[in-house]
Amino acid sequence: MNFKSTKMNFNFKILFRISATFFLVVTLIYFVLPKLEFSKPEFNKAFGTFFNIFCILFSILLFVKIRTIKNKWMAIFCAVLNLIFLIGALINFYIYSNKIDPQTQFFDIAIIYRNKNQKNDKIISQYYVNWKTNKPVTTNNRVYDFGPFRYFIEYDIDTLQLDKKEWLKEN
Repeated sequence: MNFKSTKMNFNFKILFRISATFFLVVTLIYFVLPKLEFSKPEFNKAFGTFFNIFCILFSILLFVKIRTIKNKWMAIFCAVLNLIFLIGALINFYIYSNKIDPQTQFFDIAIIYRNKNQKNDKIISQYYVNWKTNKPVTTNNRVYDFGPFRYFIEYDIDTLQLDKKEWLKEN
């Protein structure tokens, strides 16, 4: 019985460390590169849903971990903060499950220009759905694609102001 308890405690510690590391890495990447997204809106939606579920489960793990804090006031403080975090994650999950996206999702129409020096640096005609009118709004954005990720460099570019020596028009 003691062996099972020790093994379960060890597995919990490993799970908690992996979860905490993943949470901190994703949070750090989000704050360092806030314009970094997946190149497809479906991937952004799937990751947002996954991360919401992950945050809820991580909050439950934190409640279990908080019980091991010896200082009573610190345990209460951490439990209140974690409760606020859990409520925020649940509200965010509710928003995502109702197909209300808190972040503007751009859908590609066509690549208009490509940088002559950097093939991944592009100006793409995209649209997003305006939440007030529920109609698509077209815009030209400068993005840098690498693998499954896209970094938005500049929004709503005026293509008439482009330096034609630097940009190659796509057909």
